[in-house]
Amino acid sequence: MAFAHNSMLRGLNSIYLQASFVQKPRDVSDFLFFIYAWAGWVSHHHVLEEEKMFPGFERVIGVPNFLETNVEQHHSFQPLLKKLLEYSSKTQPADYQASVVRQLIEEMAPSFRQHLSDEISSLLSMEPYDGDALLEIYKECEADAGKQDKHVVPPMVLGLRDITFEGGNQWPAMPPLSAWFVYYFFSGKHSGSWRFLPCDTWGNPRALAFVEENA
Repeated sequence: MAFAHNSMLRGLNSIYLQASFVQKPRDVSDFLFFIYAWAGWVSHHHVLEEEKMFPGFERVIGVPNFLETNVEQHHSFQPLLKKLLEYSSKTQPADYQASVVRQLIEEMAPSFRQHLSDEISSLLSMEPYDGDALLEIYKECEADAGKQDKHVVPPMVLGLRDITFEGGNQWPAMPPLSAWFVYYFFSGKHSGSWRFLPCDTWGNPRALAFVEENA
């Protein structure tokens, strides 16, 4: 889960750092879709936690509402995440304002960052319980997450992982050669949007394409 959270933060940082330097209509359109894809993925992740993962964990450990605090934290940033999602889906390139995107992120980031950290602590506290049963719940949710649009989520997520970070090559769990399959069969549809990713399909870090020195 920590690797997923790190990927979310890399995406958020990439959006914030590049927002002010995207200017051409085609680039803006691609950037707005990148924001939309990231916000949609994060939102889906938290809905899946609330509806399936956390209730499943609580059944295994036999402690109702054990993760309620973490669910409540979702509500502290979810309205801002929804605004970011709506802005990215409804805004035309000619109307794009970097200041709006950056302001939403600045308002959302503190509670979002705190939640991601606190959630890991909560999950680690379940270590004394039935690890195999907890892992089964996690894998079921991972399978559900894998049903998202293959032209959007896999190319984006692979470009948000960093294999140079400790253990970074262990997530997401994929069969051999999957990254190649994603690259050649699924990344092309929205390839313009993947220019904004901080890593390539194989998880190698790269310079952001739209920062001041590269704009």
